[in-house]
Amino acid sequence: MKTFVPMYALIWASFFQIFLIVFLLSVGGLSYSLTIGLHVVIGIVVIGLAAVAFRLVMKTSCPDRIKRISKTTAILGGVQGLLGLILYALIEMNASVTLQNIVLLLHVVNALAIIAQASSAATAFDMWEEKEFEVPTIKR
Repeated sequence: MKTFVPMYALIWASFFQIFLIVFLLSVGGLSYSLTIGLHVVIGIVVIGLAAVAFRLVMKTSCPDRIKRISKTTAILGGVQGLLGLILYALIEMNASVTLQNIVLLLHVVNALAIIAQASSAATAFDMWEEKEFEVPTIKR
């Protein structure tokens, strides 16, 4: 499997995840339980893709920076799942709206961070794999 395939799939799955919640839940169209169910399924896919991408990147000789970004993205995926579980529990327990909103904000910021990190790693890895990096020569 090409290493960058799960990296780009992660970006699009994360994007669709945000779109699903913002558009379908806010604007309407699907029931709350169906929307949340889809969100959970895609969330599991996002976490899985982040882990697979990290494992595949670690098997290459790509620059360490790309490996660190991929590791961070995988960690963010795990944190995202945890935040989602906490948010769901707070909603089900009718916890304070303020607390729900704080966790929701962290969940959204983390989702955007996953897209940013995954995009950065995928582009850098793609460029490294295609040998698009050039080492500048110093002229004296």
